[in-house]
Amino acid sequence: MFYRECGWDTLVFLCTTMICLCANPELTLGQLHKPEVTKFPYEIMPPPAPGVQWDRNSDSEMLPGFPKPDDRPSPLELSDPSIPEALSGQPYSSSVPQPPVALPLPGGHTFESGNGPYFSENYGTTGQEQWLNSPSAMGNSQSYPTDDYCLDGYCDDGKPWQWTLLPAEVLYKSYLGGPREPRFASNIAYLKGTGWIWELESGGRAGLLRYGTTRHRFNEGWQLDIWGAAFPRLNFVESLDVDAVDFKVGVPITWTKGRFQAKMEWYHISSHLGDEFLLKNPGFNRLDYLRDSIVLGGGFFPTPDVRIYADADYAYNTNGGAEPWHFQFGVDYSPICVSEHGIPQPFMAVNGLIRQEVNYSGGVNFVAGWQWRGHEKDSLFRAGIQYYAGQSLQLSFLNEYEELLGFGLWYDF
Repeated sequence: MFYRECGWDTLVFLCTTMICLCANPELTLGQLHKPEVTKFPYEIMPPPAPGVQWDRNSDSEMLPGFPKPDDRPSPLELSDPSIPEALSGQPYSSSVPQPPVALPLPGGHTFESGNGPYFSENYGTTGQEQWLNSPSAMGNSQSYPTDDYCLDGYCDDGKPWQWTLLPAEVLYKSYLGGPREPRFASNIAYLKGTGWIWELESGGRAGLLRYGTTRHRFNEGWQLDIWGAAFPRLNFVESLDVDAVDFKVGVPITWTKGRFQAKMEWYHISSHLGDEFLLKNPGFNRLDYLRDSIVLGGGFFPTPDVRIYADADYAYNTNGGAEPWHFQFGVDYSPICVSEHGIPQPFMAVNGLIRQEVNYSGGVNFVAGWQWRGHEKDSLFRAGIQYYAGQSLQLSFLNEYEELLGFGLWYDF
């Protein structure tokens, strides 16, 4: 598995543990999390300070919360480690796993929660294993069970896959560098030769039916989704007239297991010129671009934060200069940790698209900036720069080369 640190909980937990252990070396790690530690481990008071006399018949001289001293020697003075067991009737405390207690741990876990990765029914694991399974080391401090983190595919909890209607999570997420993916987005950019433009995206992606796991995050299995989006372009030079708009809708069947994912998808896309643009350019050749396509695609995660992907897209129905074959490929870098206290994480993505209708040319899109990942949903909000060079993103201007640079906001599902 892969583990990473994204928050301050890890540092705070380590420092607190080290301070407590140094101050009380007799305490075990489990006892550090007891809500009340008012007794020494062996329920025997230390020897009294010089000059202090204990009244064995009265509690007036006793410290609150401590039992009366007795004549038995302190276990710390015994050389035979088996004697404490004979004295107390219990094994030596440092070798006995402590029962679950209720003091919260980093990430909101408690001993009594039963599903926390620190101390559960597998309390006998080593400290290193407990630490590596902690949510902070995994990359977020949200309280996910240990079987939620399965990018390696080796943490199957043995539970059978189930049918889930309208699942909350999308298994195959949009490509961050893809300029025509379903999301909400706003990008103000300077288009060379035209001026300032406003590229918008209004869309979404949702799950309909899943056969697979039912974790809070990082699910696996088969899933049927639906998505749709509109991609209008407004022209600042022409008083925000709509130059063109593309409409796209799709139905994918996706599969995810461990590091691997795949999809088979049908989609329709059509492109339309704006009314104001046609009125101001009456002689412009309207293409009426259209594609109905089948896509086979796949992705691979060399690390949890990095995805490499590629698509092959064949259109069985075309119009307006469209040709059958499109190919898409790229790399996304996006940390999987949630954004603690609103602190963002960096992201970066590059996407390439090759299209048969432009002699197997196409375009390259690059985005980079900062991202915020949600706690309750695995949605992603991003802010950063975008650079694109290639054939026009608006398919109504299919044969025109364009180069744009701008600042964008993206909300991915």
